[in-house]
Amino acid sequence: MQKKLAVVLAVLAVLPVAVSAQPQLTDYLPPGVAYDPEVPTPASVLGWEVGDWHVRHDQLVAYMRALAAHSDRVAIEVTGKTYEERPLLLLTISSPRNLARLDAIRDEHLRLGDPAAPRPDTAGMPVVVYLGYSVHGNEASGANASLLVAYHLAAARGEEIEELLAGAVILLDPSLNPDGLARFAQWANMHRGRVLVGDPRHREHVEGWPNGRTNHYWFDLNRDWLPLVHPESRARLATFHRWKPNLLTDFHEMGSNQTFFFQPGIPVRQNPLTPQRNLELTREIAGYHAAALDAIGSLYFTEEVFDDFYYGKGSTYPDVNGAVGILFEQGSARGHVQETINGDLRFPFAIRNQFTTSLSTLRAALDKRRDLLAYQADFYRDGAGEKEVGAYVVGEPDDAVRAHLFVDLLRRHAVRVHALARPVERGGVRYEPGSAWAVPLAQPQRRLIRAMFEKPVSFADSTFYDVSAWTLPLAFGLPFDALDRDAFEPGLLGEEVGEPAPPRGRFVSGDGRVVAYAFAWDGYFAPRALYRLLAAEVRARVAVEPFTAETAEGPRGFGYGTIVVPLGIQDAGADVGALLRAAADEDAVDVFALTTGLTPEGIDVGSPSLRPLALPEAAIVVGDGVSPYEVGEIWHLLDQRFHVPVTLLERSLLKSADLGEYSHLIFVDGDYGDAPPELRERLRGWVRRGGVLVATQGAAVAARGLLREGDSEAEGAAKAQTGAEEKQEEKEQEKEEETPQRLPYAEHRQRREAEMISGAIFAAELDVTHPLAYGYRRASLPVFRSSTLVLEPQTNPYVTVVRYAEEPLLAGYVSEANLRKLKGGPAVVAERLGGGLVVRMVDDPNFRGFWYGTNKLFLNALFFGSVVEATPAPR
Repeated sequence: MQKKLAVVLAVLAVLPVAVSAQPQLTDYLPPGVAYDPEVPTPASVLGWEVGDWHVRHDQLVAYMRALAAHSDRVAIEVTGKTYEERPLLLLTISSPRNLARLDAIRDEHLRLGDPAAPRPDTAGMPVVVYLGYSVHGNEASGANASLLVAYHLAAARGEEIEELLAGAVILLDPSLNPDGLARFAQWANMHRGRVLVGDPRHREHVEGWPNGRTNHYWFDLNRDWLPLVHPESRARLATFHRWKPNLLTDFHEMGSNQTFFFQPGIPVRQNPLTPQRNLELTREIAGYHAAALDAIGSLYFTEEVFDDFYYGKGSTYPDVNGAVGILFEQGSARGHVQETINGDLRFPFAIRNQFTTSLSTLRAALDKRRDLLAYQADFYRDGAGEKEVGAYVVGEPDDAVRAHLFVDLLRRHAVRVHALARPVERGGVRYEPGSAWAVPLAQPQRRLIRAMFEKPVSFADSTFYDVSAWTLPLAFGLPFDALDRDAFEPGLLGEEVGEPAPPRGRFVSGDGRVVAYAFAWDGYFAPRALYRLLAAEVRARVAVEPFTAETAEGPRGFGYGTIVVPLGIQDAGADVGALLRAAADEDAVDVFALTTGLTPEGIDVGSPSLRPLALPEAAIVVGDGVSPYEVGEIWHLLDQRFHVPVTLLERSLLKSADLGEYSHLIFVDGDYGDAPPELRERLRGWVRRGGVLVATQGAAVAARGLLREGDSEAEGAAKAQTGAEEKQEEKEQEKEEETPQRLPYAEHRQRREAEMISGAIFAAELDVTHPLAYGYRRASLPVFRSSTLVLEPQTNPYVTVVRYAEEPLLAGYVSEANLRKLKGGPAVVAERLGGGLVVRMVDDPNFRGFWYGTNKLFLNALFFGSVVEATPAPR
């Protein structure tokens, strides 16, 4: 109690009580602290005081570089670049003495996380603190506060700051999302008047679509700590594992009518893999934030709303890596000032709270230095999980790319991966050396490995702030199994995998006659190889029947979806061989020369069952009412991975654009109920003339209404949906009659949230003979679902490409009622409408850019939509 009182008094002595309407530097900084006049203030570089305008990223960079140039406490480096070529900065701040021996400090610190090394003496070891700001670009008070934090640490003078810098290494990341921050700063500043307007309906506070929360491709970077899809995340994680910080802070904003949140979150929603000591330390540190905010009269709350379950966020990833993660959420001005239920919320006020809790974090880290260091050492010396599982085995014989990407992801998380020394057979799957790997639990990252591989289905709570399951091998569509202590022996482990080289395919041409080339559709980058050909005006075919062909290596079998390039029909001058050699090398497909058009088995090379393919010309519908996340996932998938150009077509242009210029229109989750009749008719006409409409999630359900007046298949589907809805209403009515009329009011929110599917993994069954399932060898496929939407049962037995299994739940939480709705129901439906095709996918096949296992379902709709035939239902 005496120590806590001392902390409160210390904070009261050094923090301001008010912030003026026209912010001054003294409004933020602790009074009574002297500052080095040789160190530039933010205003001396920016030309205005912090909080007066929203700092652009280039201005932030300029100030941090000026600071490093004038302070011997600050080292600065660029750890990477964003998609828009903005630098990702990292400031390392400590005493000059510590900076002079930084490598030695880091090496000593990393021994905390090495259970094979003797436990280091922490008596004089600095604590390592990572301060990360504004991973959501439009939650800008954090990044703006980083200016003040950096200035204070570089310029403050006195015994307190000297003690802090001697006892801590501070890693300051001033902007976790530079592209989003730049986008939002431009928006907020361009709508700022001389007289500030606080009306929440003022355009300054109502960002245009897609807003500044996300990165260049409109991804939420705070969900990317585990998937590591983006350069910002990869650079950040490299720093994390280079240092293994003891304490990491993640500064956010929330709704304007909220006050200020700091962790701990809801206790029952803490991930069970996180040690109890982590929660205890979080609570102890919370006392410092409470005292600091009490001193300046700021309201706050803890242990509500937010949780620590999903390990892919900035405040939770540290918890599974021997550190303590702290989330801060400040009520957002979303501009310069906004009217709220608590009065006018000014941007400088939000900045001050973030600055205040930055300092309270550092004070707590220093006071609890020995506790945090001891916790990290204990964390990595605890053999959690080793008794149950000795290792996980994972592999994929048919797609070296997905397997490579998965192994590379594990290594980026500092997970040790080994080649298999000999074959392993588990659950009917044979794992072979060369195409499968072992991940032993006897290594420092054992808790993280369990978090990546386990398939939880029971939970202490039924509500989740984010997803309830993220099993990574399932996301990659890879077979895997746990080897318990009886099944595992160290002799199964081959050499540890170093940095894996990207896989390359083979180009098997031989020396004789070549009539055609062929490659299978199994590989992840096979669509990229095909686009390479089509863009060069090479005529390519897809096999809708399996066959065996003569190759330079003898007879070889080819399955559904094989791409065949007959040489006799190509234009003169087309260098097909060079293009396919490049595809083999860069797209990791095995290309085989066919020596004769007459095959020993199945269709011949001139068969009509080799269907011609056209270059897809796709447009994604974007704009208000459409999910920017899902648009961004598709844009990123096509642009970054498959090098396929795609038009981002404003929704408002659908009624006037020449839709005939596009072979495919992609509608993602959104609200399409306001589509006028004339637009619906335009879309129906476009599909009937041969267009392929691909609709996902909410759009998959809305597509029925958009195309309701179609021909037999679509019209039958509409009637089936109407019937299904009527039956569902009857069931709901029966349920209401059975439900007690009186329930505790306090339970209403929990009951409602329990009926949501926040994010779980389900088993689905594919028709591998269908063009939209080409490239899949196994009839089972894990799919990710984050909604309660369902598609209507289909009367035509040929149009359901993917359906949920009868026992669908693989991992995550789902209520019994929702589980019953899913069992055996359709997940992907493809039905003809005139000369075109409508593809409806009720889930998101490209979820957050890391659900590699279902990407091909979406890509097949782009490349093979024209191949799907009309399938009248049998009588």
